Amino acid sequence: MKNNILTGASALALAIGVPASAQNVSDIDQSGVDHGADVTQTGSNNISDVDQTNQFNEAVVLQSGSNAQSTINQSGNGENSDRANRAEVEQRGKGAISQVTQLGTTDTEASRNKADVYQDGASFSSVIQDGRAQQANVDQTGDLNESYVDQNGNSNGVGKAFDDRDIHAGVTQNGTSNFSSIDQNPATYANGNVDQFGDFNSAQIRQEIRGSAGAGRSDALIDQTGNSNVAEINQLSATQPARLSASSSQTGDDNGSFINQSGQDNEATVSQNATGAIGNRSYLTQQGEEGVASVAQTGSDNESVAVQGAPNRVTELQRLAVTQDGTDNFSDVKQFGSQNDAVVSQTGSGNNSLINQPGFDNAAGGFDGAGDVVSAGIVQDGTNNSSTLTQTANFGSAYVSQIGDELRSYVTQSGRANFADATVTQTGFDNESRIAQDAPAPGGGGPAFTMVAEVTQDGASNDSEISQTNTLGNPAVSANFASVSQTGTNGESLIEQNGHENSASLADAGDLNDSTINQMGNFNTTSVTQGGANNTSFVSQNGDGNSVSVSQNGTGGIVN
Repeated sequence: MKNNILTGASALALAIGVPASAQNVSDIDQSGVDHGADVTQTGSNNISDVDQTNQFNEAVVLQSGSNAQSTINQSGNGENSDRANRAEVEQRGKGAISQVTQLGTTDTEASRNKADVYQDGASFSSVIQDGRAQQANVDQTGDLNESYVDQNGNSNGVGKAFDDRDIHAGVTQNGTSNFSSIDQNPATYANGNVDQFGDFNSAQIRQEIRGSAGAGRSDALIDQTGNSNVAEINQLSATQPARLSASSSQTGDDNGSFINQSGQDNEATVSQNATGAIGNRSYLTQQGEEGVASVAQTGSDNESVAVQGAPNRVTELQRLAVTQDGTDNFSDVKQFGSQNDAVVSQTGSGNNSLINQPGFDNAAGGFDGAGDVVSAGIVQDGTNNSSTLTQTANFGSAYVSQIGDELRSYVTQSGRANFADATVTQTGFDNESRIAQDAPAPGGGGPAFTMVAEVTQDGASNDSEISQTNTLGNPAVSANFASVSQTGTNGESLIEQNGHENSASLADAGDLNDSTINQMGNFNTTSVTQGGANNTSFVSQNGDGNSVSVSQNGTGGIVN
């Protein structure tokens, strides 16, 4: 049975000899078990101070009026969710301030304390919880709200975990110029959720994970609706794996998302919907292997910068997907390490995509369980789009698909003993494709490997250039292959190969196409097929055992 103390504004005012509407003051100190304090204050200039020491205590403060201030201090651990210290603050009126501090007594026992704060007005809330398995929820409605939640201990939560997110949001702010900060340190098995509705919202979540290998599994979620939103999530872990999850969702004009994760086996999701002329900004960093991330942006003038892995550590098996729907979008992807996969899809005009993978066995494209490509590494649908893909190590796969006019695709693959595969497909007018594959001699000897380049262009006035250079190892084996297919008129194609056992294939379907193939090395084979009128084919071979086949089906063709 709880021992309750009830205080009211009018009774306290009579005790100190002043009108109730002028000044209300309440000061409660309780030491023991199962105490309860209920404070109700109506009027302006209200102040409430509740201090409770020991276990299973409850403090409830209700303040109605302006310039109210509530302070609750509780110490002690709980046994379960029903047997723990509980603080509840409800403030209605401008200028209210709430400060809740709950301290656990030991590091080995769960505190299980809970704090709930509701404020209607230009309010300030601070919740400090020290211990394990504690819960904090803050709900603010009004202008210029600020919420700070600081939790020190594992298994703490600001709101429910992701699966129970609809039950309670954690920190909810509805108004303009809202700010929310959640700091959880340590944050093993912790969760932090923030929902903001209104203009000029800003939210920060910081989770620092400590512990042995396998510790982690913390969640952070920020959901914002309004203009000029800023979401920042930092999840820092030295454990392997960490298994952290971060999610940022923004709807409005001029949104910014910043996610930084360290540790292994982390997941990050960014969703941004720009409703005005100013687009979205997403900056994502995952410093650890087996990271999975996705970025989805809708609107004009969007920017996505994503980095997975780190140049000074061994990382692998990272996955990244970027989707941008709008005009003048920019995507920059960099993946360090090996066996990484990146997919970028852009729809609209004036888009630019960069992918840089300095590592082994990387792929720009999606694969199924059988190893077959199920999606292109870079997909662009629109006009005036540009794609640059760079892989600077062995065993790289690059896939580019572009639909529209005046498109540009640049693929560079280089590495010792390179086994490179590049495929570019362009549909439209006045498109340009460049593929450069370069493999220096393998260090310490050994054979070189195969490089494959394939270009398909459908439309008029397209330009394709393929360059393959392989400095042979020992034995000198290099089965390079280049293939170009162009459908349309006024197309230009250039294939240059330097190495053994090369093969080049060109197919032109249309009029006024120009083809050039240069092969320098042994056992080269060339096949050219041109269908249409007034096409030109030039083939140059320097080496032994070469073979040339040129077929022109049309009138006015020229072969050199």
